[in-house]
Amino acid sequence: MQKSNKIWSKCLAGLSLVLCAILGFGTVSNAAESYSYDIWGNVVAAPAAYELEQTIYGSDLGVGNMAAATDIFYRNGKVYLILSGTIVIADEEFENISYITEYVKEDGSKASVNAPTGIYVTEDEHIYICEQAQGEIVEFDENGECVRVIGDPNCIGLTTTYAPRRLVVDSVGRIYVLVQNCYEGFVELNPEGEFNRYVGATEVTYSMADLFWRNLQTEEQRARSALWLPTTYSDLAIDDEGFIFASVSGATTDEPVRKLNSSGDNVMPEHDFINVPMGDYENKSSLSNLGRIALADDGRFAVMDTTYSRIFVYSPDGYLMYELAGTGNAEGLLNSPSAFCFMNDKILVVDIVYQSLEIFAPTTYGSLINSALNAQSDYDYETAAGYWQQVLDINSNFYYANLGLGKYQMRTGEYEAAKDNFYIGADRSYYSNAYAQVSGEWMDRNFGKIIALIVVLIVLIIAWKIYRKYHPAQEKDTKLARFWKKTKFTLFKWPGYVLSSPFKAFDDVKYYDDGSLVFSVVVIILFGWISLIKYRYTGFMVSFVDIDNVNVPMIVGSAILPYVAFIVGNWAVGVLLSGKGKMVHITKVVGYSLYPACWLYLAGTILSNFVTEDEAALVSALFVFGMVLFFFYMFIGTIMVNQYTFTKNVATLLLSVVAMLIICFVAMLFATLLAQFVNDWMQIFREIFMVL
Repeated sequence: MQKSNKIWSKCLAGLSLVLCAILGFGTVSNAAESYSYDIWGNVVAAPAAYELEQTIYGSDLGVGNMAAATDIFYRNGKVYLILSGTIVIADEEFENISYITEYVKEDGSKASVNAPTGIYVTEDEHIYICEQAQGEIVEFDENGECVRVIGDPNCIGLTTTYAPRRLVVDSVGRIYVLVQNCYEGFVELNPEGEFNRYVGATEVTYSMADLFWRNLQTEEQRARSALWLPTTYSDLAIDDEGFIFASVSGATTDEPVRKLNSSGDNVMPEHDFINVPMGDYENKSSLSNLGRIALADDGRFAVMDTTYSRIFVYSPDGYLMYELAGTGNAEGLLNSPSAFCFMNDKILVVDIVYQSLEIFAPTTYGSLINSALNAQSDYDYETAAGYWQQVLDINSNFYYANLGLGKYQMRTGEYEAAKDNFYIGADRSYYSNAYAQVSGEWMDRNFGKIIALIVVLIVLIIAWKIYRKYHPAQEKDTKLARFWKKTKFTLFKWPGYVLSSPFKAFDDVKYYDDGSLVFSVVVIILFGWISLIKYRYTGFMVSFVDIDNVNVPMIVGSAILPYVAFIVGNWAVGVLLSGKGKMVHITKVVGYSLYPACWLYLAGTILSNFVTEDEAALVSALFVFGMVLFFFYMFIGTIMVNQYTFTKNVATLLLSVVAMLIICFVAMLFATLLAQFVNDWMQIFREIFMVL
């Protein structure tokens, strides 16, 4: 007994160490280790794309401290940093530094830089800053001289005090302003600084539960409750083509990062399986609070998660490239980042707690990704393919590199390899194009053989019929012959009778007990396994699932149990409503009604592997048609075996659905109680062994 106690102690100690190791590893990974997401949304480890290169403190810039730094911008070899009372302008080495602390207005009066909250610098190096507290936008020329001060433009419909917080300027001089507590979108000012319109208003988001409870409220309660207001933007940036990239504060929206065109519509690219940019996410819901956004000259854009101090960098078409930083005190981590920007390939981050400017430089891995994106943006796919291959040599889980390789292989005629890469990268459109080329080439090579094979088959069939005409087969009364005859009747003749004459067939089920109960049960079970085959082997154009994480019992069970619950529920409702059908009859109805769906599911699964994107809808229609046939025959069958009218049968089926829900609830309750019972007894035995 003492030996047994020692064994248990060692096992518990080992388990504790394993749990500690797992928890400890999770903490480090969450804060310091670089990661990414695969096409299924799972977190996967990734090499670090950026590392801390240099830290710049306020003393290095001659400003004392940087606790009040609010924004940073880079343009034409110069870094622009704003903090309370000062605009700092430095070169890339942070050596030649100049300051703007005061300026002369157009009327000749002097003013000081107060507490700017946002900065933007145009191509001709005109500097715009937002003085939020004063409700002004101040423009400086390339020499730091004040050009103009833009006051309140009297925005139509603005119900709050005009307080410009961030801004960008397009190539023709239009100014887009993020106004504090403005729910109509961004304020667009014309080049003269006059109000033009609102752009990109966000929609109101609410849940079904919100709607339900609000409908139950009285008018007074609705008046006292919080208003349903759209979410507000947290930051904006603009590219050379005039598209506005904007981040939405909070994590309640499905589109926390948006690319707005001139009409204010979100044109951020969407992909079949890859989430739209949203920082960290789980089950396609963002976990991040994206407070800032920035653009690089090569088209990359990045967002900052102010909750976890991470920066997520995306390709121009919205794929996550890498993340960097994180919350912590170690080198390369951040505490309270307030602003960031790209400086060529480097990323500058202002941390107001560390009171520093953190400069991150790309690692070899990050440089390869950036170089590949640069080459790809210049349509130099051959050079990009070389970089993507090197990226895959370092990180085989980087699916975007497979897409880059596939695009190059498409142009060089390597369609089979391109198809495989597009499959890994989960891009249906490109995969369809590559597959069309592969199948077209195969058809060109084998068309003659296919025609010859068809002709030979036709000749053989005709010859066989002629032979049988003059040499009819003699029926033999053997066990094998009788078994084959019975099998043909069970598998084909009677199901065919059901499909062609459902009213008569199901009437025979009721009054003559025709049909096979065993066959019906086998069909229901077989349908569960066919559903598994469909889930696992349906082609990429129709369905794409993580085949490495297939829960076989869950898939088979979820396919079979609804029909079992329906049989029990419909029989129970029939007992209450004078239905004439027995459970055996209803089982036969369900089994024979599912029979065509089994064949259509198998046919669709096979065909789905040989279709392009345009043809995939036809295969999906086969799956839908299988269920339509099931409901059609099941409806007829329940009418005939229960001897209901049309209206009563509809009502009975609806009640059967309610009965199914009750059965599922009772089953789940029983399973929960059973699990709790087993867990309690295991706990009792565990405590007994610990005492002994």
